Amino acid sequence: MKVIIPISPINSLKTRLSEFLNDEERKNLLFNMLKDIKRALEGLDIVVVSKDEEILNFAKNELNAQMIKEKYKGLNNAIKQAFEEIDDEEVIIIPADVPLINKKHIEDILNLSKHYDLIIAPSRGGGTNLLYLKSKNLIEMKYEGFSFLKHLEEAKKRNLKYYIYDSFLISVDINTPEDLGEIFIHGDSSFTKKYLESLGITVEPKHSSAGRFIIRRE
Repeated sequence: MKVIIPISPINSLKTRLSEFLNDEERKNLLFNMLKDIKRALEGLDIVVVSKDEEILNFAKNELNAQMIKEKYKGLNNAIKQAFEEIDDEEVIIIPADVPLINKKHIEDILNLSKHYDLIIAPSRGGGTNLLYLKSKNLIEMKYEGFSFLKHLEEAKKRNLKYYIYDSFLISVDINTPEDLGEIFIHGDSSFTKKYLESLGITVEPKHSSAGRFIIRRE
């Protein structure tokens, strides 16, 4: 089994955080999130797909991951390329921005994989934040947009035995300053939280219907 992590180039990373974190800080945020993900995946082989040489070098040196230099445009094509370049049939696909994923989640997925063809964990916005496939060509990749619903439709259309793994912690992907608040609440001892604290970032509750947190920076 391989775990595939597709990653966008550094110059296009987390643009919705650009008013809060500069380019270098967003890059280091990514690297710390990847270290948290690697800790959750202990004992599994990681494959990183990216166009970005700096990301691929980090993957090799810090994650001990197999590197695949992305050839084509688009997330779905990047994953298909990884499928072509690995021998394993069983795969897990995880994005690079789910730092709250932990070992217990992966243990659950591995146990469930004995009984299901496809396991899917949704993001808060309707995306797919974890996808397990018994065989890498079971369904057509439908990332982007409401991919959770698209992947479910694929599973139903092909009469696959599937399981929805509904986890709040996996559902948290980090795209906006407010998302960082979840790290401070749920990410104790994470590399990501320690990095954000080193930048002087703090979080306060927001007593309003317009968002959950106030994110401050010293």
